[in-house]
Amino acid sequence: METAQSDRWYDWYQSFDQNHRPEARQEWYSGAAKAYRWARPSYPDTLIEQVIAQAGLNLVESASVLEIGCGPGIATTALAAKGLSIIAIEPSPAACVLARQACAGHPAVRIVNSTFEAYPLNEQTFDAVIAATSFHWITPEVACQKSAAALKPTGTFILLWATPPQPSPEICAALQPIYDRHGLSDLGQEQCRTQAYYQANFEMFADTVNASGFFAPSTVDIQVQQSIYSIEKYLALLSTLSNYIALEVQAREELLIDIGEHLAERLETGAFTATHWFAVQIASRKGSAARQPLRA
Repeated sequence: METAQSDRWYDWYQSFDQNHRPEARQEWYSGAAKAYRWARPSYPDTLIEQVIAQAGLNLVESASVLEIGCGPGIATTALAAKGLSIIAIEPSPAACVLARQACAGHPAVRIVNSTFEAYPLNEQTFDAVIAATSFHWITPEVACQKSAAALKPTGTFILLWATPPQPSPEICAALQPIYDRHGLSDLGQEQCRTQAYYQANFEMFADTVNASGFFAPSTVDIQVQQSIYSIEKYLALLSTLSNYIALEVQAREELLIDIGEHLAERLETGAFTATHWFAVQIASRKGSAARQPLRA
């Protein structure tokens, strides 16, 4: 069952461009950009340090990074804080505004309002290309080929993933009748995914990168995390998920109101512990040599 669910999640993004105008992708998260910045999980500092070390970016003076689909700058700010020089590409104008605000204290960061496909890139320019929970929005062939071309011979292609935080199975079960009443049973089931479900998705994308022919074989590392979510923050989180964005405005608002009211009755503290997962895949450009420490 997990595999079938995983296939549907994968196919949703693969078919998006077939069912929407090209402009829809640029505006998809615009209405939810502020909620996205607030409610989506931040990448832990330890995870960012791990990525930088494994990719060898700590061995490069002023390492240059290209970020694909930076959104409101959640990963961008974490990477910039480590002294990386970043060009971050983001198709949503609203998300670009938030990303620029978040990165205002990092002069080595430039936010560019463009799709990755349309942005002109010079070959062998970057030490790393990073897609933080965004690879699924790009045609895989374009993402792999263009990223490989943009990388220096020793460069790495990095996929970071952050899953939506999920309530406990008990809370999910209690919320399911609300989704059922709204005729959105499948949407309710999506809030109770397992690590096996997400790992299947991550591995599908890993297989895509490995099969592209541009990178050395690489695997996915997954970490489980827990966060405290207030009811308000959880409802904001839901409003940033694509299947909620796709709902009619009134239907989405009525659903979120009902979920909020039920949680308020159930939770004495108005908050709960949510579980989510981070994943990392670091792929070396094919034929690249290992980085050597900087000389003093």
